Amino acid sequence: MRLHRSILKATSPRVMPRDRSLRADLRLKKWKVVKGDKVMVITGKDRGNTGTVTEVVRSTNRVYVRGLNLASKNVPKTQESPTGKIQKEMPIHVSNVALLDPSTNQPTKVRLASFVDPDTGVKEKRRYAMGTGTHIPKNVDLSYQKSWKDGAFDTEPDVVSKVTFHSVPGIPPFPEDVMREINNRYKKLF
Repeated sequence: MRLHRSILKATSPRVMPRDRSLRADLRLKKWKVVKGDKVMVITGKDRGNTGTVTEVVRSTNRVYVRGLNLASKNVPKTQESPTGKIQKEMPIHVSNVALLDPSTNQPTKVRLASFVDPDTGVKEKRRYAMGTGTHIPKNVDLSYQKSWKDGAFDTEPDVVSKVTFHSVPGIPPFPEDVMREINNRYKKLF
């Protein structure tokens, strides 16, 4: 039985021990692998298998790949694990995975290059496959939106968009003593 990391974290510290972070000089400065990327494991017991990156741990230079590098763990018997054994994903060092080129679906080295959008003028760093020069887009993770639910305390959209303050030239928006307190940068008493 395989459980998600969020469930494992909540069960017991024996199941999910804390990651030991590296010193700042040993951490990678530029990351070319992000959550949601398709990667291939290039060394280890799962060599040649492909998967999706589910989590990136920058403090230890490691990534979690869905369904790869699984290990068995003995835990107390519960409803989630009636046999007392679970399979959990173990971290893989980022140097042991390679991004897949979207055009050839083969592992590739990646270079980062500056890109300026000609329409908006926005500058960004983009990832390109070394062999083919194909742009590798970053996946935007919107999975958290699936858990959004409307509640009793949510503000209605028409109330949010309603304009409630109309400024009048020459009249401050707050009373004079409040404006004096806002402008008092150094918190001096008057």
